[in-house]
Amino acid sequence: LSPSSAATPLLLDVYATWCGPCKMMVPQLDEAAAELGDKVRVAKIDSDEYPEWAGRLQVKGLPTLIVFDGNGKEVERVEGALMKDQLVQLVQKHA
Repeated sequence: LSPSSAATPLLLDVYATWCGPCKMMVPQLDEAAAELGDKVRVAKIDSDEYPEWAGRLQVKGLPTLIVFDGNGKEVERVEGALMKDQLVQLVQKHA
């Protein structure tokens, strides 16, 4: 995964399959991605399958949402589940 692979901002969801709030957020993230369309790329990383990425990203709680700008620089991070409208607002601040 390379956040700088495109000029479009990236919303990264770091989650775990056993995490209740992470599961609750799946449809919210899908709806936000559909609404935002090509304004943002959305990616997900399972922290249990890719613990090295969770470590590199310094993830301390789940879910963690990280917004990277088009240059691959982290511009915002939120720990905890968000609803669709909150996800859209998070991304639109940086799009």
